[in-house]
Parts: sequence; structure tokens; C-alpha cells
Amino acid sequence: MRTTSIIRVIICFPLLVFGQDELTQKQISEDYTVVKNILTEGYPSLYEYTSPSDWDSLFSNVENKQLAKLKTSKDLYKTITELTDHARDGHLIVMRPQLKTIPKLFPLLVKIIDKKFYTDTNDFGIPVGSELIAIDQVDAKDIRQRLLKYAPSDGFNTTKKDRQIEREFSILHFYEFGAGDAYQVVYKTPSNELFTKNIESQPFQQIGSRFVERNSYFSNYHHATNKSEFVKNTLGKKEPYVYFIDSVNTAVLTMNSFQLDVEKFQKELKTIFNNINRKKVDNLIVDIRQNEGGYPLNSIQAFSYIANEAFKQRTATVVTTSNLPEESHSQNLVNGYTYHSFFEKYYQKAAKKDNQWISTTDENESMMLPNKKGFKGKTYVLVGGKTFSAGASFALFCKNQGISLIGEETGGNYYKQTGGYPVIYTLPNSKIKLLISFVQIERYVKDHTVEKGSGILPDIEILLTKQDLIDGKDSVLDEALRLIKED
Repeated sequence: MRTTSIIRVIICFPLLVFGQDELTQKQISEDYTVVKNILTEGYPSLYEYTSPSDWDSLFSNVENKQLAKLKTSKDLYKTITELTDHARDGHLIVMRPQLKTIPKLFPLLVKIIDKKFYTDTNDFGIPVGSELIAIDQVDAKDIRQRLLKYAPSDGFNTTKKDRQIEREFSILHFYEFGAGDAYQVVYKTPSNELFTKNIESQPFQQIGSRFVERNSYFSNYHHATNKSEFVKNTLGKKEPYVYFIDSVNTAVLTMNSFQLDVEKFQKELKTIFNNINRKKVDNLIVDIRQNEGGYPLNSIQAFSYIANEAFKQRTATVVTTSNLPEESHSQNLVNGYTYHSFFEKYYQKAAKKDNQWISTTDENESMMLPNKKGFKGKTYVLVGGKTFSAGASFALFCKNQGISLIGEETGGNYYKQTGGYPVIYTLPNSKIKLLISFVQIERYVKDHTVEKGSGILPDIEILLTKQDLIDGKDSVLDEALRLIKED
């Protein structure tokens, strides 16, 4: 199938939060039943990481112990999120409904390093790089553990979870612990002094306006005098862009997303690589640390510019239903198809085994060749926990062809992802939305020794340290430059 039609949807989570709308037990039960039916009647990866007996226990626990205690949409949201987390699928997202009021929230901006929370700015008189020990007498380790369920990720990977939790910490803390006028924070400064401080909550707009001050955005590293403009033109830029480091004859290509229109993306790439080749640089650094995915064809086109030989993206795709479950509650996201017509075209005649339809056809395979105008020098690729879906596919292309990956384990899975034919469901009573995909993709890999449930592992692991955060140092980019200088 043409992967331009099988889209990866990027969900931007709004900071609009729950009111306390009461739901009846019948309404809660109806919404839960819709979720259970979707999972058990058509979701292809239900038993990939969690056994049938374990799912039976999970469903039984919700039905017999939890449902009767639920009163509001917020309660139901937490229960569904905790349940779906056992699917271990970064494409399975329980979306927050946009309801009523927005309370003031926990205001500190944090960065997670080695499972610990550190302050990412100098706000409230707390030095950047201070470790949060507790909030309102809840240990920080327990807080992180309780927030993990809100951040879906492929397999057993936690880098993607941590990257989402640190970005959305204020709102996730509210979901789990509720709102307050102030918070008691115990923290340890970089010089190991322990303090307790009360910090007043803030409106989410005020919290969001301080994001550009994050040390982990590396504005100081790039000597940016206007942090807002720097963030807008780097992290906030969807289009690919390139800059040059003349001292080491190197181009740095950043691709934050593959969500751009395919034709537009291809034109941008062509212009960029014409410029790179015209400059006759010896080295190329490709930064996909922020790339959460998009159109698979964009990933294919981008890799063709650095490919050494023909490449593959998958060995098979799998579906487990010929009919979309709970269709009356669904919203189709794939242009030009209903699920019925999609199944009829691509899987009706596919091989069937154990209630699975398996297709080994990839209509994009003829495009997976090195671009004649591609880059011929040495290439390094920077990856991170946010590297996901089609972004992770790009990283795996590199892995399969021996192109060095530098950074941390990707959020996207090494062996499989469930990212084809996405559908949004709206639960009838709570209006909670569920984004779920019905095609499991078995990735093409060369190294079969990687542990199941892993992301794509870097060849050179470089993790941000507390000192890097304090200094605002981009240690991953620094490592690539070090390797270039030593080569």
C-alpha cells in the first residue's frame, strides 16, 4: 500500500482540563465497554507484550473493583489510561477531553535525567539543575512512577515517556494529584544544599510562556540572544532546515517532523541537499531527536539522500479484523478509504493465519534506493526519546546500513510498531477520545539479537547529565563534532 495514505497523526495535547462532570454508573460502564470491545475485537497488538490471561485479569480488576468507584470523566480517563498502558503502544493514545475549567497548575519546569526530576530554569529562586526530592510530601520517584501511564510508548522503552512527562509535567501532575493554590517543594541544589519552599501555582499560559527559558533547549549553547526566536526557528520549526559549521566543514540537517505535505517536503529536501552538495562539505549531521513521525514516505525520501544501498522498511503488515469494531463511535482519518474498503483492497486476498491477515507487499519498495544527488560524505545521526514512528523508521534505516546513531534510545520500537490505519474514537458519554491504529507493522531489521521491547539503540549512547543541563550544553551534538574532529 502507498504509505502516503496510511498516516501518522501527531496529537498536540491542549492544556484544557477536566471539569468534574458527574457520570452515572451506566454511562461509565457503557464507555468502558466501548474501549474493551475496540481492544479485544480488532486491535492487532493486544497480546504483543501482555498475555491473554493477564488481560483477563486486568479487565476483571477494572470491572469488579474499579468501575463502581468512578464518578467523573477524570476518574474514567485515569482508569482507561492505566489500562491501555499495558498495550505498550506509543500510537495508542487516550486524549484529554476539552472540558470546563483550567485550574492553576504546578509551575516548575523540569527535565528528567536518570529517572530524577531537575529544574530546567532558574525560576522561583531555585537554581537550574536542582533535584526535586518531593512535592507535597510525595517522593519524586513515586511521582514519576505514577505519571508513566499517561505517556504511551512502544514496548518497554521509557525514554519517550520521560520526554513527554517533562514537557507536560504541570498538567499530568494535576491529573494524578489534583490542583492546589501552592505546593511544598523539597529540593536539593547543585551544591547539595537541601531546602523546602512553598511555590504558588500559576495559570497554564504563564507556565507556557516560560518554556523558551529551558536550559535543555540549548539556546545558550547556540549563543542565542533572543530565546523566543531561537525556539521558534529550531524546536518549533516543522520544515527541515540546515546550517553549516565551517570550522569542521560540516552541515547540520535538522528534521523535527515528517508530518509535512509530501510534495512540499520533497522540494525542501531537494533544495537543502543541493545546497549541501554545492558547499562541498565532508560531513553531515542529521538531527532527528525531536522527530515524532509523520508520513512514512517522507522518511523514505529523506533517507534516500544518505543511503549507501537499497533499503527496506518492513517485512509484513498485519490486521486482525475485517470489520472496524464500534464503528458508530469512530472517526476515519485515512483519506479515500473506509476501513471496509481498505481491508478489501489490501488484505482480503492476503495470507491468513491464526485470525491474522498478513501482507508482505510494500508498494514503496521501488522508491527505497539511494538518491543520485545524495550526500556522499560521512554521516552521523542524532536520536532521542522523542524519535518515534516514521522518525524511528529513519533511525532504523541508518542502523541497518551502519550509519552511526548518537544519543539515547528512540521512543519508536525496533521490531514492530502499530501505526497503520489510525482511527479516533469518541466515547459516547464522557466524550473521551481514543486514538488507535489497526495495522501492525513488522519492521525490517538486520540484527535480531536486540531485546524485544527495545527502541532503536544508539551506536554511541550520550545521555544528558545534570552538569550538561546546568551549562546548557548539547552533549549529543558535541559528541558528533568530536568524532568529526578526530576522524
